[in-house]
Amino acid sequence: MWVSLPEATQYRNESTMKHMPLFRSMTITATLMAGMMLLNSCGSRHFWKGLRLSDKERYTEAAANLHRALAKWPNDTMSYRLLGQTQFHLMDFAAAERTYEELGFRTALNADDQLNYAKCMMQQGKYAEAADVLEWLMMDDDAPEYVRRVWDRCASQLHVDEDERRWQVSPLHLPGLETASAPRISKNRLYFCSEPYQWSRADQAARLDRNETWFIDLGNNSPHVMRAKEVTAMDLPDHDGIISLSPDGRSIAYSKKNNRSVGWFGDPIEGGYQLLIASRTATGEWGEPNPFPFVEKGYVFAHPTWSPDGNRLYFATDLPSPEAQGGMDLWVSERNGTFWEEPLNLGPEVNSAGEDIFPAFDNNGRLYFASNGHPTLGGLDIFWTEIDPTAKPETRHWRDGDAWKTPVRMAFPINSLADDYAFAIESDGAHSFICSNRGGFDEIFRVEQSDDVARFNVVAKDYATGESLPRVPIRWIDLKDGSAWDTRTSLDGKLSIDLPPDRGFQVTCALPGYLVTRKFITTDATEPVWEVELAKIKTLNDKRFADRWMGGTPFEIAGLEWESDANMTRASEVNLYYLVDFLKLNPEVFLEIRTHENASTWDLFDQPTNRKSKLRSIEIESFLLKAGVSSKQLISVGKGIDELRNGCLPGTPCALYNHEDNDRTEFRIYGLLQQTPGQIDPVPFMKSDK
Repeated sequence: MWVSLPEATQYRNESTMKHMPLFRSMTITATLMAGMMLLNSCGSRHFWKGLRLSDKERYTEAAANLHRALAKWPNDTMSYRLLGQTQFHLMDFAAAERTYEELGFRTALNADDQLNYAKCMMQQGKYAEAADVLEWLMMDDDAPEYVRRVWDRCASQLHVDEDERRWQVSPLHLPGLETASAPRISKNRLYFCSEPYQWSRADQAARLDRNETWFIDLGNNSPHVMRAKEVTAMDLPDHDGIISLSPDGRSIAYSKKNNRSVGWFGDPIEGGYQLLIASRTATGEWGEPNPFPFVEKGYVFAHPTWSPDGNRLYFATDLPSPEAQGGMDLWVSERNGTFWEEPLNLGPEVNSAGEDIFPAFDNNGRLYFASNGHPTLGGLDIFWTEIDPTAKPETRHWRDGDAWKTPVRMAFPINSLADDYAFAIESDGAHSFICSNRGGFDEIFRVEQSDDVARFNVVAKDYATGESLPRVPIRWIDLKDGSAWDTRTSLDGKLSIDLPPDRGFQVTCALPGYLVTRKFITTDATEPVWEVELAKIKTLNDKRFADRWMGGTPFEIAGLEWESDANMTRASEVNLYYLVDFLKLNPEVFLEIRTHENASTWDLFDQPTNRKSKLRSIEIESFLLKAGVSSKQLISVGKGIDELRNGCLPGTPCALYNHEDNDRTEFRIYGLLQQTPGQIDPVPFMKSDK
């Protein structure tokens, strides 16, 4: 049947209108596919160009192209792997570390990647972090030889010889004195410094501002508590920092703040701390002090110590020099009649890139000093060294001075996570004193040698698989004196340590990616073995395990860290994805996010707020919402300092690690939601007794 032209045109228009949505959909789809192909082709072009440039060792251009490829393909593991290798060749180890870290977040690290990742950290001096990466390669019995060599190199950097003597530590109470620090022993007397207590002044400069020196006659035994009448103030020239009496008691060396004065040779000295030496007159009074030569303006000369024979003066200074190792170094000057020889640096065996300060001698000629540049338990630790008698003087340059042995670190509890310094040992070698801020401010502790120790063993395993967990971080906090110690299990998941007897410890196991485990332990246990099972976050999908936490029992996620007040680290976000999976698989579960903060930034009369904790709880809730968790399953609460875990209140001196214990995020999970949207049963929100 034939139709007229107008009818045909009308039919065609109606047909076109009828299929227009289909045509539009096909056009949009084709456009999107073309765009994706173009995008992929651009990313592919940049990747292959980067690969060719890398083969030609044009690494700078290769890295630029690989960055462009990742801008198009943000999850391409091949681009990340090649970029990490390229940055390694460029010796941009910090950037290569970040690249391999991102590759690890995508669970795409192979054995070679892990090895390169560890090498990048080691090049930056991050040997402990490198060991955490290498440990999984070393657990394989058939680990390649080159992997073992890198591991041995890393382990050697972390190793330090430790003193085998065992000690017990207790605070030395001095009624009537607000502070006591920097102990020294001379002729059976304990000398120490004291000043009015000032909150938050526990840095190196503050330890130089001690304006009064006191002494105590020790007698046969050093008591734990000194009576006020036994403490005597010394009549000394005005000084700052610790003092040192010469062995004959005729001279005294000390530091003094220097605003403006004149040095030994008439040179003007302004700023820093000047080293002064005063001698007794015929009447027994202290004469006019003389400045130590070689002091330069603007630098610190502090912590003077006489050698046992009184012919040498050891001190610490930050004076720059070709021999200096960095930070504060220990130097020595020999007395030549009434003058002093040019000081000599004690060398790289003793000095480090950090602070090496507070030298002191015992009767055997051992030099004790504090350092945070050698491997420490945390902060300043006490080490000792002695002159190597086997070294031949003729083989050493005169500016090298004496040959010192490798320093030996004192063991816990003399050293701790806090700053521990100023070791003063009595003539019997069994009693001594140290200064430490493990209580939040500098105070003196009495130390007594004792072979009575409690051996404690820990075995760490994975809750789900039962496999041993290597290098699990375990923190021990002594509830009696605040001493703290960070340890790790070995590659077989075991740890054996010696602890002071009759003590109670708060022990925390916090392995990133796992739930935090806490336990109270006493060292008088009949079976001192703790078998700890750590559970990964995804273990919450196991109903039997999740039932432990249902009803509001709080749990914490290890490795949840913050770059600032309200910005989580990338590693923290990766860990939270396991929590996202749990909530999506269990839509009937309700999660409370409860964040806390510490009181270190608040003074006694401040009005604390919960601003930081509230921002952090909202940040976590927002992250979970963006990841697809229903808003009906979440509530965030910022508690501020309302629920402190310990007694570190505003204005109360506390060690940094005790403050950190309060700075935490707790999660609470509850059962089924109520039928009415937005309403929950208030009963589960009551504080759990568990």
